[in-house]
Amino acid sequence: MSQPNLPQEPDNEPGRWKKIPAWGVSLGLHSLIFVFFACWTLPIVRESLAELVVSEVEELQEPEFKFDVAAADQIGNGGTGDTLSPSLAAAGASSASPQVETSKRLQEELVKVNLTPTATIGDIAADTLGKTVEVRGGTDNLSGDFGGQGTGGGTGGTAGTIDRLTFEIMASLKEKKTLVVWVMDESTSMKKRRDTVAERFENIYKQLGLLDVETKNGILKSAIVSFGKDFHFISKDATDDVDQLVKLVKENIPNDESGKENVFTAVEAAVKKYRDYRSREHRNCIMVIVTDERGDDFDKLDQCIQATAAAGFKVFCVGNAAPFGQEKGYVQWVYDDGGTEELPVDQGPETVAPEHVNLPFWGVAGGDLVRMTAGLGPYALTRLCAETQGVYLIAEDTGRGVRFDPAVMRNYLPDYRPIKFYTKDLTANRAKTVLVDAARKTLGDRTPTPEVIFRADTDAALRTELNDAQKPLAVLDYKLNEIVTLLEQGEKDRAKIKEPRWQAAYDTAYGRALAMRVRSFGYNMMLAQMKANPKTFEKKEDNTWELIASDEITTGVQVKKMAAKAQESLERVVNQHQGTPWAKLAERELSKSMGWSWKPFHKDYAAIERAMAQAKRGVQFADEEEKKKAEAKKKMVDQRKKPNL
Repeated sequence: MSQPNLPQEPDNEPGRWKKIPAWGVSLGLHSLIFVFFACWTLPIVRESLAELVVSEVEELQEPEFKFDVAAADQIGNGGTGDTLSPSLAAAGASSASPQVETSKRLQEELVKVNLTPTATIGDIAADTLGKTVEVRGGTDNLSGDFGGQGTGGGTGGTAGTIDRLTFEIMASLKEKKTLVVWVMDESTSMKKRRDTVAERFENIYKQLGLLDVETKNGILKSAIVSFGKDFHFISKDATDDVDQLVKLVKENIPNDESGKENVFTAVEAAVKKYRDYRSREHRNCIMVIVTDERGDDFDKLDQCIQATAAAGFKVFCVGNAAPFGQEKGYVQWVYDDGGTEELPVDQGPETVAPEHVNLPFWGVAGGDLVRMTAGLGPYALTRLCAETQGVYLIAEDTGRGVRFDPAVMRNYLPDYRPIKFYTKDLTANRAKTVLVDAARKTLGDRTPTPEVIFRADTDAALRTELNDAQKPLAVLDYKLNEIVTLLEQGEKDRAKIKEPRWQAAYDTAYGRALAMRVRSFGYNMMLAQMKANPKTFEKKEDNTWELIASDEITTGVQVKKMAAKAQESLERVVNQHQGTPWAKLAERELSKSMGWSWKPFHKDYAAIERAMAQAKRGVQFADEEEKKKAEAKKKMVDQRKKPNL
């Protein structure tokens, strides 16, 4: 039976689409939309991600000073302001990719940690030290004492540092309006430096005007704060009135006679008062500390750094060089009667903990090395500058003797990281730990040097002098033995030290302590042998014995081994750390042999005694007028009142 012929709809007839369910239509349309947007947005997503990565890397990187020492803007009188810090000039060369991550980690830890600095120290990893300081800040010696001028090549001293600050202010003003807060030491020893700074205020504005930098209409404002035991806001508010600034500094800053310099308390107070200038007026904020000491409120350092960095202040310091490995430096004080005297002040050391073992020299002059500096600022103030992207500017270097090239010393900078990291790294390495312990034991010590000339015209005179010479040396030998025993504990970890500064410091300390132990042991042995069996003179006229240095060590095999180890350690310092304070110390130590031998000679004791008696009579019968003058001078000296600096 045949099927009836049913009418068929053509393929393009709309009715067929009506049979598709609504959910199918929706699914199809949404699928098309998803495919379209996926294809269209894919390149944009990738580009956005790329931009995001770049942005994050830029935020993580620490700002770097990439200045060429040879290239400089000319400022005013050609002072040191026209040349940038050698340490900052090396920033580009020293910044390696691991440093970015290190700087990021340290900055994160600095924000988290509120650690009170303490004199009790543990251990350190130092290979990031120099890099961090080079990028984050540093020290410029503008004192005029390196090669006759500041390291920048222009005029040194306080005037030179102000020229350098003019350059910094100029760079800031090219970005935006700027506030400069001057924080000045009230110590009486600082009066001359304060006046010099004040006299340069007008010159700063003139120099900036010559460089076509706008300073009028409140573009550049300044404020004055002073500190001693307490702090004072000398200017009621920031101003651009130069005459007023000069008058405030010269006439309104009190002279503090307490002998205290609580600089970090003053800095924190100044930041709190003036931080709104950054947020409210969108200004760059620069702080300039003017002082000649290290500051007494060291326990406030970390919180001061956090507050200052968080407020966006860049800190510079016009100060003195820190004495190498010592707490005490010296300033020249002029009394009202015109007399002068070098008075001790707290200016160092350049490290958070003492790292220099203070030992004397025997048989060779060493005074120039006792009072030397390494051309660096004191630890706390330098670290404040470094952490806020500023620079410690050395206006005066009162150290004696040799000066060191800043280009060399950049590889031997102290660790300016937060104390937490210094302590951690110190405790991780036994050589560093014992070095700091040994340095503490000798800090400020006045170690006796041996008597080497002995009167021997009679046996009784010789025996008396030998006995007297051995008494202080017994105490010294005990202390030397203690130091050597302590440093020996770090020998195994010495090989793990990577930082040049720590290598040089440990090797110098160990080598010198061993050398002095050899000399001390030999000295006592030579004196004991002379007492037990006095030597006879070959020449009849000789009546005195002198102990002189000798290459021959006759006090036993163990002492010879100790001498060989000392020689090896000191020669390593000389060969590997040329141009540094440690190399100078090692060279001086090696300049004298470690053994002893006796040398006879004649001394006319009768003539010496007659001269002494005559001199005594001369004083007794001196002209009456001269006696009055001498008495008046003595009375004047006795009446002088030493200031608390």
